[in-house]
Amino acid sequence: MLDGARLLVATQPYTGIDTVVSLYDVSDVNTPILLRRSHVEGRLIAARAIDGTARLVLTTSLAARLPFVRPDQFGLDEDRALARNKEIISQSIAADWMPRSFEEGIDGSFGDISTTLDCSSVAAPSEFAGLGLSWIASIDLHGDGNAIGSAGIVSNGDTVYASTTSIYLATVSWDWYQPQTDTPPNPEAPPTLIHMFSLGANGTASYVASGEVPGHLLNQFSMSEYNGDLRVATTTDNWSGTRSSTSAVRVLRPVANELVQIGMIDGLGDGEQIYAVRFLGTQGYVVTFRQTDPLYVIDLTDPTLPVVSGQLKIPGYSAYLHPVGDGLLLGVGQDASDSGRVQGTQLSLFDVSDPSNPQRLSTLAIGGSSDAEWDHHAFLYWPEDGTIVLPVSPGWNNCGFAVDCLAGSLTNPVGGVIVAQLQGTELVGRGTISSESRLNNGCWNPLQRSIAIGTELVTVGLDEMQFTDRATLDTRASVEWGDPQQYGCYWYTD
Repeated sequence: MLDGARLLVATQPYTGIDTVVSLYDVSDVNTPILLRRSHVEGRLIAARAIDGTARLVLTTSLAARLPFVRPDQFGLDEDRALARNKEIISQSIAADWMPRSFEEGIDGSFGDISTTLDCSSVAAPSEFAGLGLSWIASIDLHGDGNAIGSAGIVSNGDTVYASTTSIYLATVSWDWYQPQTDTPPNPEAPPTLIHMFSLGANGTASYVASGEVPGHLLNQFSMSEYNGDLRVATTTDNWSGTRSSTSAVRVLRPVANELVQIGMIDGLGDGEQIYAVRFLGTQGYVVTFRQTDPLYVIDLTDPTLPVVSGQLKIPGYSAYLHPVGDGLLLGVGQDASDSGRVQGTQLSLFDVSDPSNPQRLSTLAIGGSSDAEWDHHAFLYWPEDGTIVLPVSPGWNNCGFAVDCLAGSLTNPVGGVIVAQLQGTELVGRGTISSESRLNNGCWNPLQRSIAIGTELVTVGLDEMQFTDRATLDTRASVEWGDPQQYGCYWYTD
């Protein structure tokens, strides 16, 4: 995360035990200066930067914090292991359960370990939310870079949504299915538990409320805060097999320490799953899919009475929705046959200016598959000239019969990026940028990210970077680093 001349880099070792946070001064881009490096306990779920303050959301396993034993260890059966674990808990103090941190010196030396979150700042939900502790570490990007524990909750953490004033943490408690060996399995799918934190000044945060909704979230776009209310889109699967899956949008409002449902619209895409969600102001857009792609337009003007104002059924689906102008949505997904067989990446432009009559104005067949379907960071839309860039791996899904796939012109089997453009209300394919570095080295090191800088497109892979003229798509320069075996050589293209 970059804020002015300060760059914060958060990295995760493969162990997942800690997150390494490094703060740099990059005022001189030729000689960046490491100001501070901290190790904070927990797996990084999400990171946000708001007004010069970075907030990392991490989760730690309570089972890993104390030296618990297992029944299969030498000399232990279930009764002895349970008795020993109860003894360990009774002898512990609050600090033993709290996440810790330590500083790493410029010379690589480690400082003392200390507790980074006070027990008084940790909430305990009334409903079991997993044997984990999720917490928020706040860092002043223009201060000394110290990671300060702001607030936490006894809960696992899976999905994070943040507004400018709040952070919402969502998780599914999977031992809902059979919490104890002496109880029968629960025939219903587990609900999603949601915890709300308020963001204050000077990096402070505080727990506000918790609630739950039936079903599971697709991703962070499944949640949206508007006028203090939280809109949530979920799909509910029936594990008993007595009915089909269904999706819904619910509106939750914090009342005391509870997120209380004040409105709901359900019955979206019976027998289907949510593939994309986007909330924009008082409107919500939900895509479900099984064989065709219903795009639902939901009016949330009255949060207590959301209604479906319109829908559009077309083949295929969109997995990511991006606003590209007044009343226009760009969808990234897959084309599909009438039977629901996917036929390659496709861009779709939707006109939602009339909520009661959404229309698809233009499509562009790309082919293959794209990370942008499940990771929005891989997608680039540059409104200055309507440029659209997304990475594509060709060969996974072919376009339909007699359709010219844009990804077919990629010269490297590991793929590259496609460049398109929104010209008014028409999607136009402009060309591709292949991962030319170390061509045919047998390693799958594709281009994964892109950014527009001035008149250039910069595309970034695991071990290379290319600079391309945005107007002509001519490559101006490229740079490589490291040994390709170090950067993702886990898939062979030969």
